[in-house]
Amino acid sequence: MADIFDYLAWRGDLLLTQEKLNEVDGSILTRFAYIPFEYFTDPLPDGFLSIRDVAASALKDEQLKEARRWKLSDDRLLSAMAESARFGSLGVAFPVSRLDEQAQAQFFAVTVKLDTGLYFIAFRGTDNTLVGWKEDLNMSYLCPIPAQEMAVEYVQRVANLVEGRIILGGHSKGGNLAVYAGAFCGEGIQERIDAVYNYDGPGFFDNVLQTDGYQRICARIHTYIPQFSVVGMLLNHQEEYTVVHSTESGLMQHDTYSWEMIGTKFVCLDTVTGGSRFLDSTIKDWIAEMTPEQFEKFVDAIYDVLSQTNAHTLRQMRENWFDSARSIVRSIGGMDEKTRAAVMEVMRLLARSAGKEVKGMLQGTQQT
Repeated sequence: MADIFDYLAWRGDLLLTQEKLNEVDGSILTRFAYIPFEYFTDPLPDGFLSIRDVAASALKDEQLKEARRWKLSDDRLLSAMAESARFGSLGVAFPVSRLDEQAQAQFFAVTVKLDTGLYFIAFRGTDNTLVGWKEDLNMSYLCPIPAQEMAVEYVQRVANLVEGRIILGGHSKGGNLAVYAGAFCGEGIQERIDAVYNYDGPGFFDNVLQTDGYQRICARIHTYIPQFSVVGMLLNHQEEYTVVHSTESGLMQHDTYSWEMIGTKFVCLDTVTGGSRFLDSTIKDWIAEMTPEQFEKFVDAIYDVLSQTNAHTLRQMRENWFDSARSIVRSIGGMDEKTRAAVMEVMRLLARSAGKEVKGMLQGTQQT
């Protein structure tokens, strides 16, 4: 099956004026937001700069490579976009990066001017670090978070600087930011929004879904999640979502590089996996009964448990699952019974994607 790079090799010769923007193009542009513009040795000049020129500047920037500021796949993606007629000449402007450790706020957005006259505003999500996943989980009990408010301000600012129609998009937390900004940017700007693309981003509390702003934009939201979705199944989605087949296992399906496609469409499934449905029903029902303070304690407990593995990323944790599981088991004993039971259910889902041996360890721990 094909992936993003196969798509670029196949469709990259056609301009967006020849073949209009689709769901795969949207995923590429939201992945483009992960390019670490804020770490470029030479910052981008004012005004629009082509993706081809951005790539020329970034790919020769040794500081980026030495500091390992980006994934190798992003390096490859930027090269492929620059070499394609479809993306290479598109203009890039208004990159904004903010990091406030005290407020636990991380935000990045960038605007791409399409050759059709539309403007695609892409919001960066979190990466595959455990800290990044903690930020996604925080969105389950805090609303609005600072990044959501920043997203609204960014869309309002860009809308005042450019003329024409707008598309919003993002992956992971970025998808949530795109939807939130689309819902709360104001009715006048909403009328200019053609679509909102949300790739495995968390949902919202019901009080957000019931607002007039969300109701006005809901029909234009396009949400995609992999078959084992954790982040994308958090909280509630009133909009319909599409389940995409991923070649990865477990939590690593969150990475859109693993999503399969045929032509201009993702390979879709009828439903998510049983483990993902468990999160959407049992855990979600349990969360609904908790106070924000109780759920914050639950999220902190999961993060503390995973932190005991000494892994910094999900991939590192998966590659050393046996040692990671031993650390997880040791750290659960001191929790109260209810929190321990809930954390064990989440850990069991992780183990299911790692192998029966680890799963057995966790089941045995529950009996001790």
